[in-house]
Amino acid sequence: MGPRRTHRKSRNGCPQCKARRLKCDEQYPCTNCTKHAIQCSYVDRGISTPAESPATRSESLASSYVPSPLNTESYPATPAGNPAALGDAKPKPESRSRLLQFLSDSADEIPALNSDDWASDLELMHHYCTVACNTLTIREDARHVWRVVLPVEAYSNKYLMHGLLALSALHRASLFPTQKEKNIKASAYHQAAGLKEFRELISSPVDPSNWQPVFCFASMIMVYVCASPIRLGEDRWPAPISNMVELFSVVQGLQTLMEPWLHSLRRTQLAPLANCVWLDSEMLIGSPATIQQSLLPPDIQVRISRLHRFIDDYPFPHTLPQSQQNLSASDELPRPVDYRADYKRALKFFENSTRQIELAGPHIEVGMVLMWAYSLSKQFRDDLEAFHPAALVLLSHWCVLLHLINDTWFIKGTSLQLLEEIEIKINPGFREWLVWPRRWVCGK
Repeated sequence: MGPRRTHRKSRNGCPQCKARRLKCDEQYPCTNCTKHAIQCSYVDRGISTPAESPATRSESLASSYVPSPLNTESYPATPAGNPAALGDAKPKPESRSRLLQFLSDSADEIPALNSDDWASDLELMHHYCTVACNTLTIREDARHVWRVVLPVEAYSNKYLMHGLLALSALHRASLFPTQKEKNIKASAYHQAAGLKEFRELISSPVDPSNWQPVFCFASMIMVYVCASPIRLGEDRWPAPISNMVELFSVVQGLQTLMEPWLHSLRRTQLAPLANCVWLDSEMLIGSPATIQQSLLPPDIQVRISRLHRFIDDYPFPHTLPQSQQNLSASDELPRPVDYRADYKRALKFFENSTRQIELAGPHIEVGMVLMWAYSLSKQFRDDLEAFHPAALVLLSHWCVLLHLINDTWFIKGTSLQLLEEIEIKINPGFREWLVWPRRWVCGK
């Protein structure tokens, strides 16, 4: 019998190999991680590996799974501005800047959890897959995406897994008052951890290898922003109009970020998320018969006609933006801004939303209402924050559509709070335009 082979023990293996109970060769990255396409913690030489906490251990376990990608075919970027999907929406560079600013304003430090047991994460995952995922949409094909496709993708994208757990904890906070504080803390922890990696990811252009999980996390961010009162432990939005403008800016920023890939979305497993919200151009033509079977006010078309006349007659200024008013005489002056065009475009998208809701009958998706944000120019959003009467009139009418999804847990009560602040902030001479929205939101 030959001499026994010596065995060199080491405690310096990477966390991924430890979690999978494999011997790590301590290369940078290690051979096991390279072989199985796992992101190794030792990808940069010299990284120290502190003792694992329960939270980091659960993250390591999640990253050790390598599921098949959402779609094996990589789709090239296509020209932006598909009228069928986005209603001629154009990418807005300032929208991406606002998004990055919003994400940068989020907490850099990840709040600590009081729990010392990783079983709490399993509880959140179980709640997400059995309860929370079904509250994000009402179509069964879209529910399959939230319930099955996203969790599978999250196994190999830690920021996405954090997003799922943050959403689950937020939903539990809305359901269980006695556990509210605990779930809000858990949601804040996972959201901060997810956003930290997500910020680094989108600081560079999104590419074919990562656009699908980025889209998934972006969808969660919108829900998270909508649920601001819950995560703040409050019953109301702190400043409804300003908070809604922030949501509009985030929606636009995410749409600008994903613009090159939205045309490919319908050829992936994520397609139901688009199919339940976006309509083809020929479907945007209204039909009087379908309005009667929808949840829309029966006189919605009459009201839209009145809004068109209101925008046509409103005395918008035709002046230069503030940033261009200090140009010297030698500079070439740009054209004056046509504010009316911004408002007409917002009203056109309002009509598109009503058409989508009309065809949905009683099955209204949240995205059908929030899609209005894609049309709002920076000038329009600035006018909202300045409580400009024309902008507030359009926002008050949008509250009627928002009220149709009032039963959704992360948007509940928003339409009424928003309309109440509009009534306070609007110039008294325009309050007659709030009579119709108040009737359908407040019932009076």
